[in-house]
Amino acid sequence: MSTIGARGGHETSRVHRTGNVFRSVAGGAIRYAKDLYKSLVLILAMPIILAEYFEKETGGAYGIGFGKKTVLLLKTIRNARRIPTLSHFLEHLTLATRIMKVPPSTDGCVVECGCYVGGSTANLSLVCALTGRRLEVFDSFEGLPDASDLANEVLGKRKATYSPGDYRGTLEEVKTNVSRWGDIRVCGFNVGYFDDTLPGFDAECVLAFLDVDLRSSLETCVENLWPLLRDDCYLFTHEAEEIEIAALFFDVEWWRRTFRSGPPGLAGAGSGLGLVPAKGAFISELGFTIKDGGVLHPAR
Repeated sequence: MSTIGARGGHETSRVHRTGNVFRSVAGGAIRYAKDLYKSLVLILAMPIILAEYFEKETGGAYGIGFGKKTVLLLKTIRNARRIPTLSHFLEHLTLATRIMKVPPSTDGCVVECGCYVGGSTANLSLVCALTGRRLEVFDSFEGLPDASDLANEVLGKRKATYSPGDYRGTLEEVKTNVSRWGDIRVCGFNVGYFDDTLPGFDAECVLAFLDVDLRSSLETCVENLWPLLRDDCYLFTHEAEEIEIAALFFDVEWWRRTFRSGPPGLAGAGSGLGLVPAKGAFISELGFTIKDGGVLHPAR
């Protein structure tokens, strides 16, 4: 009886192992099929998503034609694979499109707040080099701040506490990545937390890209950069799908108190711009607002 029982136990164990292997292989195959499907959808959608990017008028005033834009596209995809980044390469190309559409006669730099380890920075530096603009990068290079009163702010896709130092990329790491994969000659690095570095910054800008995670950090960036942003130019946030973040751009009292104007709104609020295929929709984390000098949104 004991021998028969032992055999039965071995058989049962083998069946369980076989079942686990099968489930593991099947799960891997399903994930691969889903990834392949999403990649195919993305490839098929790219001519539509990048239609404005490839328009003749985009970059034409800078002598940036189809060939240079194709090279920039390929480098952007490469960099997003080579450098860890928290944003998608199509989001980077959306920023590049807006930079190339700013007339050369409009003076101003490009500002990036929050650069992680330099993936988006490298790609922004490439388009800034093509258009002859400076890229001013603001980051503590120490990760998120230690602030207990911010423990319940939006972070990522949840409302929870976080650890100080999350999303840290050192200045040396960022510079190494940008030197290797971008164009560091156009970059300026402003080291420190936003409330220390931004109040002393006074250069006009033609585009601002804010990937800052926290509502309080976003308020600091907007308060200091909005007056410097040229009219008809774009300010992007990389947390557009987060309601607390998006809400700032509709907060009548905050805009009236801070700028004596009405809020400008945010394209992509709640879902992000439709750039990347997801379950049942195209989404992203990117949203934008346009500076119009307060003409269309006067304080009431």
